[in-house]
Amino acid sequence: MMSGTAKRDGFLSHHRHDRSMVIVVVGAIWLTIVLGFGIDMVKRAHNHTLSFSLITHLHAVAYTGWLVLLAAQVFLVRTGRIAAHRWLGRASLILLPAMLFLGPATAYYGVADNPYMPDKWIAWLSVNYTNAVGAIALLVAGFLTRRSPATHKRLMVLGTIALTEPGFSRIWMPFLEARLGEGYVAFYFSTYIGTLLLVVGVGAYDLATRRRLHPAYIAAALWIIANEVVADWLFHQSWWLQWMKASTGHRV
Repeated sequence: MMSGTAKRDGFLSHHRHDRSMVIVVVGAIWLTIVLGFGIDMVKRAHNHTLSFSLITHLHAVAYTGWLVLLAAQVFLVRTGRIAAHRWLGRASLILLPAMLFLGPATAYYGVADNPYMPDKWIAWLSVNYTNAVGAIALLVAGFLTRRSPATHKRLMVLGTIALTEPGFSRIWMPFLEARLGEGYVAFYFSTYIGTLLLVVGVGAYDLATRRRLHPAYIAAALWIIANEVVADWLFHQSWWLQWMKASTGHRV
């Protein structure tokens, strides 16, 4: 049974379960990142490779800062402190530009600084670049549409979901790759199945509570999938690998 505040176009701008849904999704995002990078840290500690460049530390601060900000914003809305929520949202003006720069830059220097980097991870820059640019575009759109709560909420949630690939990949990508093999479809599911499930979950919630999808959700979901498909396609192109090798100082 639907319960909430209707908009002119018939889409309920608020449903009594919305806040719980956002908490569940944000919790899933946090779990994914903590578990994925926790696994990575354990592997690095075992291999005695727990050393990182300055830009990697800055990257971690910026992206973790975004997750902390998102959780804080959800808490403020949950407790009815809307004025504080709006005031704290100004931190986006610092974090989003920093993330847009540090995401691709960290990936680039991670490849450029390692003369023995395997071809796979050089080509993987397609994933790094599209993840950062695609997600930040949605988050900026979410910030700009903050006067429309239904649109703002979906863009912010989906934009953050678009950042979860590194966490999911660290959890199960080797397992999936070994069973799915190579190719465009296998690569897509090995790399993006977790992100895709979260995106579908948000849409399923809207269908269950509104019996329709919000236009912002449709646009954001298509944007995320399009970015992922582009990354998948680029990864498999020989010219992309050669270009990335040349741009990062590796022998072509």
